Amino acid sequence: MLTKSRVVQLLVMLIVLASLFTWRTITIETKQQNNIDLTSVESSPGLLECDYLVPCEVLSSQGRFWLSVDKSPIKAEQWINFKFEGDPQEWRVIDAKIVGKEMFMGRIPVTFMKKAKGIFSAKTMVGACTTPTMIWQLQINLVVDGVKEQLLFDFMVKK
Repeated sequence: MLTKSRVVQLLVMLIVLASLFTWRTITIETKQQNNIDLTSVESSPGLLECDYLVPCEVLSSQGRFWLSVDKSPIKAEQWINFKFEGDPQEWRVIDAKIVGKEMFMGRIPVTFMKKAKGIFSAKTMVGACTTPTMIWQLQINLVVDGVKEQLLFDFMVKK
């Protein structure tokens, strides 16, 4: 039998859960609306043309950016060292993540650390897929001279 205190306890838990659900829904919608304001620019060479040992260039409306890695081919479950450079005067990385392009494998946060003016680096790894190769996308959100921009770099990972 439910006592009065047990009913109150259940109601409080229901209110807490409903509040958390509402908060989560609102914050996701806000993030999606904020991403609409970003200008997305993909790496200019095709996926197979850009092995990232030689810096892969992206030309955005705010300047030129380059992404490179220390070794190729990129392999699953091994460290990937990214080097990200740009020529605009004032810019900074807000955040970055890696997502699977061919299938959902979650979001892998990538933290770029400033090494020098216009040069950032990050170290991360991606998981192995059931297929021998998988295409991933590095999404870098940055601010260039006060303008938000998103740069997209596709890369292939081998098992």
